Amino acid sequence: MTNPTPPMETFSQRFPTSTGMAQAFAAVNRPTQKDDTGDDDITFNDVNRQLMLILNFVLSIFGVAASLWVLARWWSTPARLFLTMGGSLLVGIAEVALYGGYIWHLGEAKKKDKGFKEVKEIVQTWAVGADDDGVTVGEKNKSFPRNENLRQRKKEKTEAKS
Repeated sequence: MTNPTPPMETFSQRFPTSTGMAQAFAAVNRPTQKDDTGDDDITFNDVNRQLMLILNFVLSIFGVAASLWVLARWWSTPARLFLTMGGSLLVGIAEVALYGGYIWHLGEAKKKDKGFKEVKEIVQTWAVGADDDGVTVGEKNKSFPRNENLRQRKKEKTEAKS
């Protein structure tokens, strides 16, 4: 009554002429420059961020739609439908506006960050060892004025608990 299962075969056994085409395809689509390879982590992170963003939008819209549908259960069906569609549309517009504002803020921060150039300078070093003599590198030991605009770590005295 039932047909016997076909014998197991590999792809190359089933399509014997395809190996030449697969190698030709791989040769044609090989990266031509060294810069074209190595961006897998960046691409993966970008795709992951975009998928999470889309999932966030969809869940927000469906969540509001379901909530409004349940809250308006005593209304007529057309009124419930218009309320649900209107609320979902409003949430969708708000999500897009918030994301646009976020992207704009990131762009402004990037522009501002490009204008600031950080200068690094070794002021003083010390050696840890048997002879606890400090070793100063360079001829100057600067004490920088405290800038109150920058966020800095505050050091407080800790009392020993006994």
